[in-house]
This record gives sequence, C-alpha cells and structure tokens, in this order.
Amino acid sequence: MKTKRRVIIIVTLITLLLIVSGVTVGVISWVSSNNARPAVVQQPYAINRAEPAPLSLHRARSMAPIQAATAMAPWGITLDPLHGFVWVAEPGCEPLPKCLTAFPGVIGQYALSDGSFIQNITEPSGYSSPLFIAIDTAGNLWFTQPTSDAIGEYNPQTGAWNQWHTKKGSVPYDLLFDKQGNLWFTEIAGNSIGFFNPHTQKLVENTVSTIASNPYGITLDAKGVIWFAENNTGLGQIGSFTPNTSGKVTIVEHQVDALHPPHLITSDRMGNIWYSEGFAGYIGEFNAATGINASFRVYLGVCTNPSTCTGTHISGIQVDNQGNIWFTDSLSQRIGYLVPATGRVVTITLPANVHPHDGLVIDSSSRVWFTEQNALTLNMFPTSTVK
Repeated sequence: MKTKRRVIIIVTLITLLLIVSGVTVGVISWVSSNNARPAVVQQPYAINRAEPAPLSLHRARSMAPIQAATAMAPWGITLDPLHGFVWVAEPGCEPLPKCLTAFPGVIGQYALSDGSFIQNITEPSGYSSPLFIAIDTAGNLWFTQPTSDAIGEYNPQTGAWNQWHTKKGSVPYDLLFDKQGNLWFTEIAGNSIGFFNPHTQKLVENTVSTIASNPYGITLDAKGVIWFAENNTGLGQIGSFTPNTSGKVTIVEHQVDALHPPHLITSDRMGNIWYSEGFAGYIGEFNAATGINASFRVYLGVCTNPSTCTGTHISGIQVDNQGNIWFTDSLSQRIGYLVPATGRVVTITLPANVHPHDGLVIDSSSRVWFTEQNALTLNMFPTSTVK
C-alpha cells in the first residue's frame, strides 16, 4: 500500500512539474515575442528576387563572337552572372549631355552564355532614356535618366518599376554600387556626386568644390574608394572619396596631366586609376599611392592639334584579367587595348560609322562586350582574338 502511494505521489509531482514548465516556457515565449524587433521592410525598393538557379544549371559560355541587334541607340552595359544575363541601356538618342526631348527608352536583355537576344523592355510612361546601368546583388537594375533628372529601378522578376528624382537640371550620369549596397552617381550638370540608399530612399547630393567640373565616369577601386572623372575642358582633374552610409562625403580632387578632360574611369588590381581622354586620343593613369600620373597615346592617326584631335574619341575603358586596358574609339571606329608595361597598343577596326562609345565591359571569361551606338548592336568576342 505504501509503495502504491509513493508511485501516486511521484506521478503527481512529475505531472505538476511538467505543467509548471509548460507555463514557464509559454510565458517566456510570449514575453520574447512581444519584445522582439519587427522585421525591417525594405520598400519601396523593389522586392528582392527569388533564389536564382544554381550556376551549374546555366548554359556554358560560348567563345564564339556575336553581334546582336538592339532596338534603340545603345549605351551602357551591365552583367548579371548570377542569373545569366547581359543588360543594355538604350536611350535612343545622342545625349549632349541629355536627349533633346524626354521619351521612354528601352532596356535590352541578352543571354550571358552566348549573347542571344531575349527581350526588349520598354520603360513605362513618365520614364526617359536610360543611359548608364548597374545591377544590385538581388539582380534589380538601376539606371540614370539624365533627360528627366531621375534614377530608375527595374525588377526583372516582378516587372516593378520605381524612380526617384534628383535636383532639377542635375543630369545624373554614370553610377555604381559600393560594398554596402548604396548607390553613387555623377551629376554632370549639377556638379555633384549623388548618393542613394535603396532601403531608406535617402538621397544626398555632394557638391564638387571646383565649379562646373562636369562629373562624368565613376568607379570603385579594390580598397572601396570611389573615383570619378571631371569632364570639363581645361581642368585636368579626377576626384575621389571614401563612401559611407550617411551619404555625406569629403571629396578630394587630384590634378592630372590630361590633354583632354577625363571621360570614363576604371581601376586595376594594383589600385591604379585609368581614364579615357576623349578627343586627345590618350589613356591616362593615376597612381593613387604616389600621386604620379602618365598618359599613353592609343590613337595612331595624325593629329594637327594633340588636345582636340577630330579623328578620335577614346570613350569606354575597362581592365581585363591580364592587366591590359581596353578602350573604344568612337570616331576612328576601333576597339583595342593598351599593355601598360610596354606601351604596346593593339586594336581592330570596325565598320565605318558604327560608333562604339561608352558601353564596354569585360566578363570573368575574358570576353569583351561593347555597344555600337549608330549600328544599333551589342557585340561580344573573346579578348584573346585581338592580338
């Protein structure tokens, strides 16, 4: 009998203990849920894309040269290796520095595997002429609209469009993302460097100290410092700053011996800054560590005036994985590269009046992609084919 009572007492105690434990856990859970921070909603920044297909499922990259038609006069290019696309901004005009009238442009989509055409996506009403284009880590596209003073965003998965206006008359131009996912862009007429946080919609415009410096190209170096070209004749300057999350930065300007104002700009793995010099027919180099700069002539034609040679305009500029500096020459209809160690220049001549301009990128497979503005084409070929 005593044994039976002990069993009953033990069972009762265990039951009570379980009940108390359950209540305690429930209270703790309730307290935790009521004190938890709410999830951060990242809107109206376009809804993030779903998980992409594994890279192993992407089609193999073709090394065969291609030429694909565009719908409008093409300009900037960006690559999306994660999802397997090439995107082309097609403003449909010659921006000087913007189109004469505002009208919707096109964003062209092509396969990164072989450059085959996928579709043309026309901007909705209220948008205008996308010029330069960049991609964020989620695969959303961002582009400048200089004609209507706006930054645009397009989500390829949902088809959602967003845009934010900069100051009137600012004419936003080239753009890039920093390592924190914030967008930076030049304002060629506003004489400013713009900042935009996609999550908070905070927009900041930093005035460049030099009046009418005409900020044009922009790039990010290996250390995360941002550099930009000042495109006003006679200045011979490039600028730099360290990005931050506030958007307010201190801009430092650097004097360079450019025969023609710096145009587009890029950086190599050693931290050297390279810029195209337009009508001078040169490429400039600036050593960020020493402040020393040099110029390399890449136009081999005859110039009566070395600072304004009418037969050349060095426009796009990119560095390949061998350290060669690739460029387009929109007036002599050439594309090629400079070997910095030797000064050797290797080019190929394109058909007359195709006008390869600011659209130039090189992918991780050492294939060069470039747009021909007048020929309405996107081109790709392996860099190894130019020798």
